[in-house]
Amino acid sequence: MHHYFTNNDDLKSAVRPVEYVINDHQFTLISDRGVFSKNTLDTGSAELIKVLLKEDLEGSLLDLGSGIGIIGLTLAKLQSNLQVTLLEINRRALDLSKKNAKMLGLNNVNIRFSDSYQALDKDEKFMVIVTNPPIRAGKKNVYEFLGGSRAHLLDNGRLYFVMRKSHGALSAARYVEETFGNCQLIKRHQGYYVYRAINVPSSTILKSEAIYE
Repeated sequence: MHHYFTNNDDLKSAVRPVEYVINDHQFTLISDRGVFSKNTLDTGSAELIKVLLKEDLEGSLLDLGSGIGIIGLTLAKLQSNLQVTLLEINRRALDLSKKNAKMLGLNNVNIRFSDSYQALDKDEKFMVIVTNPPIRAGKKNVYEFLGGSRAHLLDNGRLYFVMRKSHGALSAARYVEETFGNCQLIKRHQGYYVYRAINVPSSTILKSEAIYE
């Protein structure tokens, strides 16, 4: 069985639009069979984007497992102060993200083929890493996305991820807390949990009661 995180060259193409509105801005991206959430903006990505737009982001941002580019390209369009890198293993999704970046007229994005963080240089670091991890790829791969982020974050850089409670969000948050020394729940919506972890240069544990509504 093929999944959205694998490449299937035999899958017939059926290009379609994905339309959504964020911050009163109308987006139309192109999608296709064989990619994640091929017909619509999925709830997890939507909630993660809403959080990120409230977080006063700047500098370098990595969208890991970027699919057709919905998270990274939306942020790059709405926040031109960001330099956004997209990493994706599904070549069809990767090609679509490049086309979508061109359609949006973006010049602050860098799109690369990558299995997890493999396309990055060892010392390549970001201020922000965001991910809606590929749950169907299995726990090992999801935790590689989450735990591997620390090696590619600057001091005080931030990891943001979204996961459904029913897909193991609470266990994933505990794993991230063990890795970073902190992991804050900052939004929950219809079973989706959005978390933030900060790459503090010491073992300081950060706590927060604030949750976005």
